[in-house]
Amino acid sequence: MDQMPPTYSHMPRLYSAVSLKGGSFPLSDAQAHYLRHVLRLQDGDMVRVFNSDDGEWSARVGLIGKRDVSLTCIDCLRGVEMVQHRIHLLFSPIKKDRMDFLIEKSVELGVTDLHPLLMHRSVVRDIKAERLQAQIIEAVEQCERLDVPRLYALESLDKFVQQFSSSYQGRIFAALERQDASSLRDMSDQMKSQMSHKDVFYLVGPEGGFDQEEVVLLQNSKDVCPVSLGVRILRAETAALYGLSLLG
Repeated sequence: MDQMPPTYSHMPRLYSAVSLKGGSFPLSDAQAHYLRHVLRLQDGDMVRVFNSDDGEWSARVGLIGKRDVSLTCIDCLRGVEMVQHRIHLLFSPIKKDRMDFLIEKSVELGVTDLHPLLMHRSVVRDIKAERLQAQIIEAVEQCERLDVPRLYALESLDKFVQQFSSSYQGRIFAALERQDASSLRDMSDQMKSQMSHKDVFYLVGPEGGFDQEEVVLLQNSKDVCPVSLGVRILRAETAALYGLSLLG
């Protein structure tokens, strides 16, 4: 991984999906508002801009009229980084504040793929994909990552497990409470070894846990390896972040 010169670390940092090698480009209305009215940057101020295709660049702010803002890329600070392995988090939608916390911290801990799954005891039955995507990008900007985790469309746990082997390679490590399963901590070395050549999928239950029908589904699937998080019963977001901390 390239090391960014420390003199640039104080600069505001923005994600942009457009090519950073083409010189100047306009910012979205939301980003323009952020630079003008939140950060109160002036014409000619410097920021950092990045994406996974072009790396991270220093860029000069250009104020256009009363609303518009453009950036002009100057120097490449960090080159493109290859994602060594993909870590998939499979989780149930949960209440807003806890969901916000889960998304932010999972991005900081290195998750690459976020799969919201409807489960029998899911209290929240839908997601606000646009809002979650904005949170993902904000977390990436804050934690110095270049790659933006992928957010998948909401689907049912049953469907995901049944179609898993036809769509993915790897195994699902499912955190099952009150079951006879190997400790996640004890299995973390095996999971990290798997990551050298396959994706890793980590599944946690909803608020209230998996119901018995889902436990049977997971225990009977050849693609699922049940794991234990210990004797304590953890909140959904705590269980997710505990596992990701072992995988990162």
